[in-house]
Amino acid sequence: MTSEHCRQTRPLLGMYALGHLDGRETVALRAHLDGCPDCRSELHQLAPVAAALSEADPDRLAEPPPLPPPTLPDTIFGALDRERGRQRYRRIGLVAAAAVIAVGLVTAGFLLRGATAGDPPGQAVAFTALSPGVEASARVENRAWGTGISLDVTGLPQGGTYNVWLQRPDGSRMNAGSFIAGGDRTMSMQLAVALPMSDATTLGISAPGNDHVLLQAPLHP
Repeated sequence: MTSEHCRQTRPLLGMYALGHLDGRETVALRAHLDGCPDCRSELHQLAPVAAALSEADPDRLAEPPPLPPPTLPDTIFGALDRERGRQRYRRIGLVAAAAVIAVGLVTAGFLLRGATAGDPPGQAVAFTALSPGVEASARVENRAWGTGISLDVTGLPQGGTYNVWLQRPDGSRMNAGSFIAGGDRTMSMQLAVALPMSDATTLGISAPGNDHVLLQAPLHP
């Protein structure tokens, strides 16, 4: 496999280890892994971290749960940008995949609750499709490593797990992460996905393993 192909594939390894890739992405990644021992080795290194996330139990968190710093995405991907100037592509892919795992920690239960003071940076998007009783707002920001997403959701059935994703023009989706709904409590979160805004048409939310769109917002009205 070419280094360019590996560079595009390695940011997906963390999401694959967490089980957050859709069927089409999973098939493509497995085909690449079959012929790329370097990527298989990196996936082997990430697997124990992903397995540890399954032990996280949000119900055991104290009230309120600990809040990850709002600068977490910038810190992670800032380090990635600096690494890009010093290391070869193989090392960059590993740092990017580790960043996906770090965002997965937020997914595992360290979710932000309540709105923060002031508006987050980025472009506000309007949800044109909402499930009954659900309210949501979001902002997206184009970053050097892809797209940052600030998302607030209220009204999804408490305890349910939901995926957040960006959709490409061809209809395929790239997962940005997942969260556990809080019912009438607003769930506020910061997510990241290694897909530029220019390559995405839609921000959406659905239940894992279900293509039915619960919430949808166009990125380029």
